[in-house]
This record gives sequence, C-alpha cells and structure tokens, in this order.
Amino acid sequence: MNSIQTRLAEIESLDFSDKGESFVESKFLTPLLECLGYETHRDYEVIRHGDDGSAFKLNYPPVEVGAKRVKHYNPDYVPTIRKKMFWIIEAKSPKDIAYPFDSKYLVQGLQYCIHPEIQAQYLLVSNGVASSLFDAQGAVFLEREMYEPILEFRASELRKQWPGIYGFLGVEKLRARIEEHLKAAYDKLCLSSLDDTYPAALLARIGASRGQHTQFITKRTNKMFVESMQRDKKAWQERMETLDAAQILSLMDDPMPTGNTHAQYFLKKAMDGGIPYDQILHDLTHDFERQSIFRKQHTFLTVCFLYLHKDTASIKFDAKAFLDKYKDAELPLLNQVECALLRATRKSNVLEQYPQLRGQIANAMQSAPELVRFVERPSALTLTYASEVELHHRTFENLKLLPDTELQKLLNMLLPLEAAMEEPFRAARKNLPDTEREIMGFEIYGEGGRHYFFKGVLRNYGIDPPFNSSSPVSTPEAS
Repeated sequence: MNSIQTRLAEIESLDFSDKGESFVESKFLTPLLECLGYETHRDYEVIRHGDDGSAFKLNYPPVEVGAKRVKHYNPDYVPTIRKKMFWIIEAKSPKDIAYPFDSKYLVQGLQYCIHPEIQAQYLLVSNGVASSLFDAQGAVFLEREMYEPILEFRASELRKQWPGIYGFLGVEKLRARIEEHLKAAYDKLCLSSLDDTYPAALLARIGASRGQHTQFITKRTNKMFVESMQRDKKAWQERMETLDAAQILSLMDDPMPTGNTHAQYFLKKAMDGGIPYDQILHDLTHDFERQSIFRKQHTFLTVCFLYLHKDTASIKFDAKAFLDKYKDAELPLLNQVECALLRATRKSNVLEQYPQLRGQIANAMQSAPELVRFVERPSALTLTYASEVELHHRTFENLKLLPDTELQKLLNMLLPLEAAMEEPFRAARKNLPDTEREIMGFEIYGEGGRHYFFKGVLRNYGIDPPFNSSSPVSTPEAS
C-alpha cells in the first residue's frame, strides 16, 4: 500500500461522533488536501481562515436566497496552485450539520466562488462524514443546477472513490476539468454569432497573451529550479555548521560540492577549536599518498586556504612546500587505478546506461507531478551519479589492500579498455544535454597519471598566478 493509500485508510477509520468543525478541519480536511497534492510544496499552499491574505474585499454579495442578503465572511479553506484559486472549502460540524446539506449552507461558499475577485470553479462542503462538490460556474456554460452536487463521497469510502475525487480536485487534474468549461464557453460564444470568421478571431483574441504567458512560465520554472538548489545548499551548510572539525574531515572522501566546500568549514572549525596550525596541516596531509582522489582534492584545497589565511612564516613555508610538491606530481599508482576506474565507469554509463535510462525517465514523466516534470526532472546523470560514488568508495577500499604489482596489472588492463571506449564516448558526449553533462567530470580524472585540479586551484586562488595575468585574486575567508 503506497503512502497516499495509507493516509486515506487512516482517514477512513476516523470516528466523527460528537465531533466539531475543528476536528473536521484538522483530522479530515488537512490530510485529504495533502493527499490531493496541496501543501506538499509552497506552490500548492492552502489559505485558511485567519491566515494573512485570507480576507477578501467584497463590495456586495452576488448570491441571495429569497430576500435574505448574505453576510460577508472568509472561506474556511482556499487551496491554491501557484497563488491561483480554483476551488474553496466550507467545513461543517458533523454533530450540528446533517447530510445532505441544506441549500442555506451552500450560499456563503457559492458567493465566494462566483465573485469576480475569486472566480473559483468549485465549492466543497464537508462535515467529515460526507462531502459534496458543487460546480459554481456550471450553471452558466454547462446548464447545470448550481445547488446539485457533481460529486459526493463519504469518508468511510475514500479509497473506493479516490480516482473520482482526485480527478476533480488533484493538483495535477484540476485544470483538465476546467478546460471543459472553457471549451463550453467558447462553443457557446461561437454559436451565438452569424459571422463564420468569428470562431478563428475569437481564438486569436483568447490566445493573444500566449507568448507572454510562456515567457512567464519559463522564468518561473527557472527560478524554482534555482531556489531548489539554493535550499539544498542551505540545508548542507546548516548541517556543516553543526559538525566539528573531525566530523567534517570524515566527510572529505566524498566528491567536492560546488560553492562553499568542506575545506572552508573544516579549517574554520579547526581554528575555532584551538587546534594548532601545524597539527591541522599534519591531520590533513600525513596520509596524502594513500588518500582517494576526492580526499586529495579536499586536502589540497584546505592547505591552499591555510596558506592564504595565515601569516605565520613556518606554516606558510610548510603549506607552500606541500602545494609545490603535489601540484603537478604524478599520481600514486593507487590513484591512477582509482581514476581509471572512475573514467571507465562514467564512459560506460554514457554509452550503455544513459540510452536505457532516458527511455525509463520518459515513461515515468508521463505520470509524474508537474513539479518533477518541469522543475526537478531527473536525468541519466542524476540517476547514476550516486551509484558511481558508492561504487568508487567500495572499490577504493579494496584497491588499498592490493600491492603495487597487482595495481599495475589492473592499470595495464583498464587503460586499453578505456581507450577502446574513447572515440564512441566523445561522439556521444557531444550530444549530451546539459542535464547529463558533468563539466570537468569523472571522465577526465587523473588522465595521463596526473590530476588537473591541483594546478588549477593554485591559479584560481592566485597562489600560482595564471599565465599572462597579473590581476590580483581575492582570498577566501576562513573565519
């Protein structure tokens, strides 16, 4: 049973006896909305009565029952999709309001639905035990009776009726139903005219803003993608702040992230902890020859920061000596084999795994939520990257147990295999979309027995100035 079915089963088991409206809101409507896809992301927020922005300026009530005018009020719930309101909810007390609902309990909700400031399509009235969905706009274009429900369901039968409920109100389905009303409105307007050019002209007028809307949607999805990355980065930074230097050091066997790195946090935590600078340098470098290529990158960058941050002559001398020794040194045989495996794995994935994964992703996207399809869409790279890193960790631990003679045999075997993949890989890489392309990725780690990173980082931070450049380079803040 999936998570939504589990939640629906929990709702079905609720006992509404002698319960009030607040129980319906917290125990029934809130989890129901989450199952429908609301409140799973801030683009699917639910405005509740009493929330900021829940009050609307209504100048008059457009719905009346007889001669009795309806008072202004705030709807109990307004589910939204990207700040747009398509339906509202009225919660009732199961002990006070019986089902079926008298029309007097519908008027307030319908008032809001058809008011020009709201223009919601549907009204859901629920006392928890039973719920009725009304089409506030259907009377205009679909000739429906406003006070007749278009969908009714009981809490005790949610799972049985879920396809119909989600088909009307789910965040991924709601627009499809409303499109029927737009089509009906278009048909009604066309058939009211004697001008046979009117249908085409009407379509042109209705779609006049399509380019503007497309640009807005594109900007919005790009912004959401960036915001998602920023949230992930912020969460990572917050985690780093909770760790001490030793804990951060233990994480340096993973690939280096973009932006702020483990190196900056390690150095700051070590210095804040009063660890002597020579001890910091020793802890980083004493086993450098046996470190993985990922750990070497972290180590080298941290030593760069230490060199740039401290004016102590002895520390700068020792740090610079380390950097000069390894900036263009041949990698140990252990790392050469490690990097050859990294390169071969990446190239093999591009050639063999990526085509299959693209098809699987395309199939999955047909039923995936919009947020996944257009903002957090997976790629062949994202689906293989974690497994590549995990395979690397396991393999490197085994490689460390091998003598150099065995490592050399492995390298002699791997290099011809990699060479055989090189030409088809380069041809395939030219056609990779950005989502599948890792710039300066594993496919070039340790080529020629050396690693590009070490000389590059020295130039990036001005320790070894770039060729034909005398411009200063800003130094990183370590405190």
